[in-house]
Amino acid sequence: RLRPIIYGWGEQMRNLFLALLCALATSFAPGLSPAAKAPLAASPGTEIRAVDGDTIEIHAGGERTRVRYLLIDTPELHHPTRPVEELGEEALQLNLKLLAGGISRMEYDRERNDRYGRSLAYVFAVREGREVMVNEELAASGLALPMIINPNRRYSERILGAVDAARTAGRGLWGRSALRTFSAAQAWSEAPYLAGVFITLRLTVEKRELSRNRLVLRQGRTSIVAYRGEETEGIFSVKEGDRVVAVGKLVLSYAGCEMPLGSDLQLRQEGR
Repeated sequence: RLRPIIYGWGEQMRNLFLALLCALATSFAPGLSPAAKAPLAASPGTEIRAVDGDTIEIHAGGERTRVRYLLIDTPELHHPTRPVEELGEEALQLNLKLLAGGISRMEYDRERNDRYGRSLAYVFAVREGREVMVNEELAASGLALPMIINPNRRYSERILGAVDAARTAGRGLWGRSALRTFSAAQAWSEAPYLAGVFITLRLTVEKRELSRNRLVLRQGRTSIVAYRGEETEGIFSVKEGDRVVAVGKLVLSYAGCEMPLGSDLQLRQEGR
């Protein structure tokens, strides 16, 4: 539940509080939850551990491989600079459930590893007698948003289709955000309590900033952030003066608060 909102803070006090909150999150990032430590069923000599909704560890033959699911992003449980985010535990629990019978296979894309040394994969498992892609199931349940980073796009249409289905049905984050609509000013005023929470944000673009492939749409101290790609072309068409409605997770930054968007499914322009 959201904590009561404190109104009437001065700008200086709010900035100080946000800076302190970011510093505390960095210093006291949570460890693995009990569920994440529980080994999952796997083939003899292999153990699978779920770290969070989109990351697992595979222990086999004395070696450990950390696997990051491609094309999706689930709420954070162990981020070094953020508190535990809404629906993070639910995403972990679904990940555990989907992998309860072990992994049937993994597929890779153009890049095999990320800059952190994690394997990047599409993970498949058998559920109720049929093979499913775990990445896709998390998106279809409304517990993951798209995070498509070139050149890895093999199953982008499937992931975006799953996200769209969850949005239409109001599952997970889509249902929760529909009940929480904030203007840009309200989001900034209540940012200490909305950090890591899924909301609907109404914003009138006062400033449009484009730096290489990164776009920032600002109103006051609240912003929407997106990276250029096939799935964000609509977001990049937004101009100064446009009024938009976005759905996503609010995060704190030292410049204010922002909502990262991974696809056009998360934004619409008012009046269109």
